[in-house]
Parts: sequence; C-alpha cells; structure tokens
Amino acid sequence: MDDISKIMYTPDGEFAGHMYQGDKLIRKKTSDYLKDTVEIMKESEFVKGYTKSLMYLGKRLNTSEMNMVFYLLQYISYESGALKHSNGKLLTRSYIAAELKLSERSIDRALQGLKTKKVISHNYIGKEIQYFVNPWIFMKGKRINKTLYEMFKNSEWAKLNN
Repeated sequence: MDDISKIMYTPDGEFAGHMYQGDKLIRKKTSDYLKDTVEIMKESEFVKGYTKSLMYLGKRLNTSEMNMVFYLLQYISYESGALKHSNGKLLTRSYIAAELKLSERSIDRALQGLKTKKVISHNYIGKEIQYFVNPWIFMKGKRINKTLYEMFKNSEWAKLNN
C-alpha cells in the first residue's frame, strides 16, 4: 500500500513512520480520554431522550401512557422515527395488546392519548397504521428525515426544545 504522507516525525526531526489511507491521528487529549473511560454495551441499541422533554413528559402523561411510551421505545427506527420490528414489519395494535396482555381497547386509549399530546403520530399505509415517535422527545441517530421533521415541527415539544 502506498503511503499518503510522511508526516510522522520524532521531536528530533527523525522520520518515525508512514500514514496509510484509512489511518488517523489521535490527539493526546483524545488518547487520554479513551484511556480514562470505558465503552459499555457496544452491541446494544439505544434511544436518545431529551431532558427538557422528559421532564415535561412526566407531567403530561398518565401512567398507562407513560408505560406505553417506554414499551414503544424499543421499536423506534433509526432516523425515520417509525415504530417497526427489526425486520421492518409495522408495529400493530393487536401485536402490542398480545405482547402486553392487554385489551386492544386499552391499547387504543393509551395510543390515542399519546397522539392527542403529539408524542406519537400515525399515517395509513393501505389499511395498516404506521406509528411515528416525536423526535423532539425521543429519537435514534443524529439526524431525522424531512418527513418526520414536517410531521412534528409545530408540536409543543419542538417549541419546548428550541
């Protein structure tokens, strides 16, 4: 492999090594940080929650709505905010009811409360309902797609965090 640059020198000006494509320099501050910290649960997925929204969420939701939110978090899709299974299949009310051992009526009440409070939204895909989580409360990733942005940009949650 051809070296890209010979910028690695000792303090005495002696050549110390090659840099190859894909190599990167790590600053001492970064190296020290990496030595003093430990990365945990490397293979586990995580969801980002915004503290201001979470504090407000606790005041706005009833117990069944809050329980539903925590259940739904595991299904948030990266960047789209869609609630789906890992295989891409839509999360359905009947699936939620069966898994939580609750009636569909109970699930509907909790989901309706979350929709009214703009914690979630939904669209129809044919006869199926696809649910989305408000990214100003929870999200996966650093960015969201424009459709999700448009869906929630005027919600009280967006205003709370701007």
